[in-house]
Amino acid sequence: MMQSMIQRSVLSTTASKIRYTAAIRCSTSSIAASSWADTNSKHFRQEVKHRDANPVLLTLTAQQQQSSSFSSSSEKSTKQRMIPRKAALHLTPKAREVFRKLIEATSSEGIKLKYEMSSQNALRMAFKFDLIKDVKKELSFNDEGVSLEVLEDGVTPKPPAESWNDNLPKLYIDSGAFMKVLGGKLDVKINPETGDLIPLLFDREGNEMDPNA
Repeated sequence: MMQSMIQRSVLSTTASKIRYTAAIRCSTSSIAASSWADTNSKHFRQEVKHRDANPVLLTLTAQQQQSSSFSSSSEKSTKQRMIPRKAALHLTPKAREVFRKLIEATSSEGIKLKYEMSSQNALRMAFKFDLIKDVKKELSFNDEGVSLEVLEDGVTPKPPAESWNDNLPKLYIDSGAFMKVLGGKLDVKINPETGDLIPLLFDREGNEMDPNA
């Protein structure tokens, strides 16, 4: 009997200690949580689920959120190009007409002017044209379009401010050719033997550009 009473007393004492310890931990956790909430009133909480399916609250500070939004907007702004006041290249009426007819006949979305190694003459550079079938896939961020449209007078080229996002077919200047042809004039001729469309480029003084100069 005595032994049984002693065992019950020990168990009761142990249980009391466990409850006391748990109460202290709970109280400490509550105080800590309350203190954290007071000093982080600007925090917001995003609820997600832990891998054991118990909800866990993740906290991010308002400052972190603002920083993240700023970084995102900054990244987008760096991808926005300024619309130029003038087209990078002047097109002759002949070139404009040929491009429009060629694009229509081939159901293309544009034509790209490129500056690259010649396929006929080793170690020589050349200007060439490529048809663009899919603008979104075949153009890079630095390729610049030149409108094939003219204003109501039938002569004046449509300026970039009006044509930049009109979704109409254009002549696109490859980024690798941009500095080479900037400010020049573009005309075309057709090779009578091969039927190839050949670019003719002239500088601001009216001299024909040498791709290897």
